[in-house]
Amino acid sequence: MYLRKEVGGETQQNQNTNEYFEKGKMQKMQDAFCKANHLYCVCIGRDLTQITEFSGGAEEESYLNTLLTPEMKSELIHSFSDVEGENVIAMPTNSPFFMLRGVAIRGEGYRFMGAWMVLGIDAEQVPEDAYIPRSVMTTTREALDKAIALLEVLTNTYFTNKSQLAILEEDLIAMEKEERRMEYLLQKTEVLTEILKFMESEEPFAQVIDDILSETGKYLGNSNCELLKITPDEETVELVCEWADTEEHLIGERIKGMKQSDFPFMTGRTYTISSDTIVPEPFMEYFAAYGIRCGAFLPININGKTGMYLCITMMDADRKWSVEDIRFINDIKRVVQTILIKRVTKNSLASSYSALESILENTGCGVSVIDLQKATVLYTNDTYKNLSMKPEERATLEELFLKEQDDLAEEFYAEESGKWYELSFSSMEWVDGRQVRLVTIYDVSKTKQYQEKIEHQANTDYLTGLYNRMRLEEDLKEEIHTTVRSGGQSGILVINLDDFDNINDGLGHQAGDILLRNVAESLQRIDGISNCCYRAGGDEFIILIHNSQMDRMDTIIKRIRQIFSTPWQLDEKSYYCTMSMGVVTIPKDGVDPVLLLQRADIALHTAKSLGKNRVEYYNSEQHNSAVERLDLEKCLREAVEKGCKEFEVYYQPLIDVTKPEKPCCGAEALVRWNSPTMGFVMPSQFIPLAEYLGLINEIGRHVLFEACKRCKYWNDFGHPEYKVNVNLSVVQLMRTDIIDTIREALIATQIEPSNLTLEVTEGLAVNDMFRMQQVLREIKNMGIRVALDDFGTGYSSLNHIRSMPIDVIKIDRCFVQDIGDDVFSDAFVKSVSQLAEALDMNICVEGVEEEKQCHALGEMNVDMIQGYLFDKPLCVDDFERKYLF
Repeated sequence: MYLRKEVGGETQQNQNTNEYFEKGKMQKMQDAFCKANHLYCVCIGRDLTQITEFSGGAEEESYLNTLLTPEMKSELIHSFSDVEGENVIAMPTNSPFFMLRGVAIRGEGYRFMGAWMVLGIDAEQVPEDAYIPRSVMTTTREALDKAIALLEVLTNTYFTNKSQLAILEEDLIAMEKEERRMEYLLQKTEVLTEILKFMESEEPFAQVIDDILSETGKYLGNSNCELLKITPDEETVELVCEWADTEEHLIGERIKGMKQSDFPFMTGRTYTISSDTIVPEPFMEYFAAYGIRCGAFLPININGKTGMYLCITMMDADRKWSVEDIRFINDIKRVVQTILIKRVTKNSLASSYSALESILENTGCGVSVIDLQKATVLYTNDTYKNLSMKPEERATLEELFLKEQDDLAEEFYAEESGKWYELSFSSMEWVDGRQVRLVTIYDVSKTKQYQEKIEHQANTDYLTGLYNRMRLEEDLKEEIHTTVRSGGQSGILVINLDDFDNINDGLGHQAGDILLRNVAESLQRIDGISNCCYRAGGDEFIILIHNSQMDRMDTIIKRIRQIFSTPWQLDEKSYYCTMSMGVVTIPKDGVDPVLLLQRADIALHTAKSLGKNRVEYYNSEQHNSAVERLDLEKCLREAVEKGCKEFEVYYQPLIDVTKPEKPCCGAEALVRWNSPTMGFVMPSQFIPLAEYLGLINEIGRHVLFEACKRCKYWNDFGHPEYKVNVNLSVVQLMRTDIIDTIREALIATQIEPSNLTLEVTEGLAVNDMFRMQQVLREIKNMGIRVALDDFGTGYSSLNHIRSMPIDVIKIDRCFVQDIGDDVFSDAFVKSVSQLAEALDMNICVEGVEEEKQCHALGEMNVDMIQGYLFDKPLCVDDFERKYLF
């Protein structure tokens, strides 16, 4: 009945909407309201699901359902919106005494969550001959309006308080979480503060490190901390300091005299190994020798070379290093590194003037030190003195050194010498304590030349030497401007090689590259277009016909067609490769660069669709066809972006004909697109486009997860033998993450792997046998069954079938049409059945539509049948109603 709760699948969004309501409290409030005001009420969610039960008896509900239609209910709910608008809506009814009102329930951000649907009987408008059960309460229109106003106030107050309580709860949780984080940071800060004090200690290095390791070990709660030193001969390792939580855990005596090669972590890299980390065998042996369960090993550099290792390990207990643990350990490493550097620096002469001068003399850039107050040069190194520039250019440069900070230039060009220099300025304290300006000068002439080379490469296709699409866009804008200004015409030719993939697949990509270079060279030899040929990408070339050459455009097109009428020499053999061309003219077909290229592509697409090896000029009819395809593409992209919710999975039963009753043993999952804009779209219309656009992966993933989830439901509800077949497209199988996607589906749905069958096409198996074998073996290793679909329509050899890990061979419907009447069809099916039996495979025959076909197959050792004789593909509800319950 219309007032009863609707049952059915809900989207995640609808579930979240229903969770917003507290049904018990709302039911009490609703019942009290209806009783006090002689009204009837029910709460409806924005998705038309019923939130509360009808307030009234069965007789009252039955009577009101004669006055309320489903359309009224739907129209009432859809009258509300998420933007500011009415909160109370009066709906017209088919009876003068039947009153229907809606009161909106809104959530955060004024979002419409649902509405109270209030029903009343106006006693003043009831005709004398009208029948109303005695149990039905009546009111007046004036009393109804007052009650509705009260309900609106109650609703706003109730849900506002509810939202505020939810916000307060979230804030409280956040505060508690932040308090715990602050406590941790405070503890970490206290420990680090204590450790940082050791940086200024004058105690011997070993004593300082001992104290640091002790603080570190106690804070982390681990069992061991060591600082190991690599001896100068780089052969052996010495223990500098060690800390352990117990004497039994000390390892200093055990590692004496050990070689550097005995420590697997001494590679110059950092290792943070948790107890659950999979480690190589050398680490496993080292951990086992010392009873280590986890460890962090960090190199410490001395003069740019690894000289020590900080080792933090745990014995007798497992541990997984957290991000904060790793940060803390790295902080300790930096403290030890800093202390070590300070000790080394303190004992060196690096701070002396002579050492400084030696450093500056050997640096790779020119250096000049300027006293700005006295306007004098204090120091210049030999690199600066030897810069290749004229004396007058050097004088100009040094005048620049003395300018104010805001006037300093970052580059200097010595025009006569043809040299570019990059300048850098900074302030520093000189050796005698005064403030000076440090100037560094780098000769960047080669860099500038390299940049020019890069700019050239940015505009040039690396393979053919032609200009690329980026350069085309710049040149096309200029050509349009020139053409419009002069009142002339110019043209664009878009060329695409026909069946270029056959060259790549048959002869290899190297032969394909040779063909592309030969095409480019041939196009450049045509008079009038040598400097206006572009490779747009792949096997597409674009030619810009300048205004001055438009009178020769027909000749140019004819010459291009002649080029492609002769064979190309590839791999010491002759191969034909034709081309299709789309043509637009400027300004006739437009003056916008993007629009012109789009229309040229439309003309090219028309040439392809009309049989290839053609030249087509753009016209509006082509545009309309392209627009339809663009509309389909737009809707397809939007459907995928919305989470593939518009794609519905249908199920065609698989019939087990090995049993007398011929029961259903599962189903093949088939995708259908129920688009709000395009209507119900069949796979043949959108699957090729989805593969071309790269959207098939998301759609295929959606179908795989939905089919696995549904099969798991069947298995749990009385049919553990049911299996589901899911098709994998060529594009999906060529992805490197296909195995991970399948594994995720198994984990997410908990389906028994043997109840999932993945179907691959025969054509794919032939085109990439090695890849197919590798992927299918990994699928089989997960316990999943594999079916070879459309068998007999491609070019598979028996050897291919034998080498592939297949469980099921699906014979295509074309061999079933004349089964029992056609000798070849009978022989083919029997042969395949015998082959399958010898290889321990099952046989499934598709497209069985007549009883006589089924009867003929009964004598051919077939395991399963699929076809309209038993059932067409069904939506999930129809399938389960017929085959599950």
